[in-house]
Amino acid sequence: MSEKTNYFWLNCGYNRWDHHDSLVGQTTLFESGAHFNPTQGFRAFKNAKVGDQVVFYQVQMDTGLLGYGEIISVQTGAQNKIRVQFELKEQLQPLTTDYLKRSDQLDMRIRNMKETLFNQLSQEEFELIVSLGKGETKISRYFFLSETDEYEPGQRFTVYTHTYNGIKRNGYHHYTQLEIGDKLIFFNRNSNQSVIGVGEVTQHIHEKPPIPGRTSSTAIEVYFEKYINPVTLTTLNKHPKLKNLYFLQENAKQAIASLSQTQYDAIIEMSENDGLKPQFEKVDKNEVVDSDDNELKPFILLVVEEHQNGLEAAQNLLQKTNANPVVTTGHVDFTEDMLYGKYLPNENGALYYREGFITENMPQTDRRYLVIDNFHRIDPDIFQMYINVLEGYEVTLPRYNKEGKMIKWSRNKDSFYHFNPNWHIIGVTHDDLTTIKQKYSPQFLKYTRIVRVNKDN
Repeated sequence: MSEKTNYFWLNCGYNRWDHHDSLVGQTTLFESGAHFNPTQGFRAFKNAKVGDQVVFYQVQMDTGLLGYGEIISVQTGAQNKIRVQFELKEQLQPLTTDYLKRSDQLDMRIRNMKETLFNQLSQEEFELIVSLGKGETKISRYFFLSETDEYEPGQRFTVYTHTYNGIKRNGYHHYTQLEIGDKLIFFNRNSNQSVIGVGEVTQHIHEKPPIPGRTSSTAIEVYFEKYINPVTLTTLNKHPKLKNLYFLQENAKQAIASLSQTQYDAIIEMSENDGLKPQFEKVDKNEVVDSDDNELKPFILLVVEEHQNGLEAAQNLLQKTNANPVVTTGHVDFTEDMLYGKYLPNENGALYYREGFITENMPQTDRRYLVIDNFHRIDPDIFQMYINVLEGYEVTLPRYNKEGKMIKWSRNKDSFYHFNPNWHIIGVTHDDLTTIKQKYSPQFLKYTRIVRVNKDN
């Protein structure tokens, strides 16, 4: 039975290899005991044997992964000296430790290695590093790059991180975060203040040879993949996932900024749709109920497909209102008490009145809209008391005032509960329009606005 293979990480100096020739097939020799402190990986050297697999990482000059290979010779001498010879079998993309630490699986391992020369890895960690180095697996980040140069699709370009006078460009710290494979959105202020293309990073920040006229030659290398349908900053700023981002303001001069994947996808989506595609579609009232229009519509039924994220759609709908949503979920046991409150005993056995979702949130002035997911599971009859108030009736609630009398609730100013006509209940439902028409009374639908989320969202 063959011995179990060990896996290692070896930090290599630049001069350990001949960089004027192919690195594949080259060998390098390291010793432990005579020249290296035991804290630099002596235990790993003791475990090394022929055939063990190794990741090579360059720690001088252009730092990053060099490749991977194996141990071809192990010799033990006097004074605990161990001589290990390594052979590089295949080169990898020069990913830095900052990139590798984006993986939760690798983050702790790399932090613990610090400056140790020779480090033992698990097989899973070794295979993940090799997969990342080969480009089979990626941990991309997304960035917004503002440049005025003319780009050719399919070409690589140099982007300098300082001005000609050596001043760091706005957002400089983001340049230091760029890694190979990171996705880029290209923006050109001279092209009607628009995003114009997409690409990716091909080399992280590095020093180029001195360039006449430039105080600093620090740069990154990028690949301009293709042009996209241009979208102006003004249009981008209308998207609910993009509005109010500082680098999307027309007076901003940010050379580079970080994006989330959601924001990156939103920009691509707007380019493909020739601008902002409406996310929501108002349903004509005649499709559901024939009634006189009524401006007071505190109910909003948000109709979504089964595969769509209803709560996310509700959040997007609320972004224009600056409302603070109170979120709950509907179920068959959802009762009137949950809407209007009820008496409960406290720790001492005395009764107190716990407010319901409507009675607690509707009177507030800070727009605490109630969002009910799975609204289709609730019996609509439990809203009848609230609808009666909307209709102008004075309703008696099962709650007593200081005089021992049941309180009254109405749209009048002197009502026990202040009536807020701008308050909304947003019900997220998977019911179709036919089911909604059958399920809800004309009286309920009279106070309801129905909004349908577009199927492509």
